[in-house]
Amino acid sequence: MKILKNFLPLFLFFGIYLGSGIYYNDFYALSPVIIAFGAVAFAITYFKGSINKNIDLFLKGAGNDQILTMCFIFFLSGSFSFITKEIGSVDYLVALILNHITPQILFIAFFVISCLISFALGTSVGTIVTLAPLLPGLSSGNTDALILLSGSLLGGAMFGDNLSIISDTTIAATQTMGVKMIDKFKANGLIAVIAAIITCIFIYLNQPEFTSSIIHKSDKTGIILLPYIAIVVLALCRLHVLVVLTISCLLAITIAFFQDLSFLSISKLALDGMQSTFEISLLSLLIGGLSFLIEKNQGFENVLSLISKSKKPWVAVSSIISMIVFINMAVANNTIALLICGPIARQISERFNLNKIRITSLLDIFSCITQGFIPYGAQVLILLALINQKISFIDLVSKSYYLIILLFVSVIYIVFFMNKNEKRLEKTV
Repeated sequence: MKILKNFLPLFLFFGIYLGSGIYYNDFYALSPVIIAFGAVAFAITYFKGSINKNIDLFLKGAGNDQILTMCFIFFLSGSFSFITKEIGSVDYLVALILNHITPQILFIAFFVISCLISFALGTSVGTIVTLAPLLPGLSSGNTDALILLSGSLLGGAMFGDNLSIISDTTIAATQTMGVKMIDKFKANGLIAVIAAIITCIFIYLNQPEFTSSIIHKSDKTGIILLPYIAIVVLALCRLHVLVVLTISCLLAITIAFFQDLSFLSISKLALDGMQSTFEISLLSLLIGGLSFLIEKNQGFENVLSLISKSKKPWVAVSSIISMIVFINMAVANNTIALLICGPIARQISERFNLNKIRITSLLDIFSCITQGFIPYGAQVLILLALINQKISFIDLVSKSYYLIILLFVSVIYIVFFMNKNEKRLEKTV
């Protein structure tokens, strides 16, 4: 009952978000920012203490350095995405790969393309919007081919959403957990790459026989891929993510100048990119302030006390994963789920002396898996809409080998790798 009482504002947010999605038959019809504002207003008047005191606590939480860092990362990543799209980086990468493959390796190649594009863009939805229109032509009217290509696209899109350093989910997970992006990237990358390699094998073994005519042109040169290369190289050099994104943005801007884009045009692109992240940035501030209010009213402590009764680290890990899956299913948005779950998971990790880098990686992984499996998620809805509902949701997820394999690889990782130091951790606890 204490947990229910302490988390009532958050449950209110869940309830309205889920209810509005069902009522309007669209989980993105009512902005989560509006709902979050209502939940915050309720929390300020609901929790004990004066309204002025609760407002101060909310502002302190919203102004946390990690929350503010997250917002600036969102702004820069938005600008980066808009400028690189304008200079043709994505189109060039698609053309580069598609024009050098044969129908025999089409399905594997398309999955790899989806992974690369989503990693470059940092968005699963953007990847699906970019590549889904190609599916009817690539499948040449073959339904089995269309299903496998669609499943490969969904899996590949979630690959980058989970792994890219400019992805909303990566930013939210690392900042709320207090983990360096490069450390999470290395831990996450091991699991994701293994799952991707196994996926390629499964795709090859299950691909249908058909012929396809692939024509994709781009009049650009390879130099426009430099901003993406810079992001990866600079991140591996362990530079601060804000420095990485700033340098990469400047590099993209320089290329834009050489393409004869005016200063005003580039400035507008950069601003439009920042504005595209306004909603998620504002939501981060609201959820950050709300989480701090809940924390100061013993909400997190009650959860920790309940989990601590077992004194088993694996119970803590299972609780964190269950929490992110449940919240993601409730809000149908993996970034929002991470913003909510991250602060709680961080405290659980600290209480049980868990490796925060590994926990951050698992949080992001399971949020992306869940997002790909829910029929009312934006990724699934947009993908099915762009191919004119020619396949069913069941067909789509059944051929999303990457998501299925990623789930199994993650479970194996937890059972056989994370638990090998369980006895030592139990003694610590």
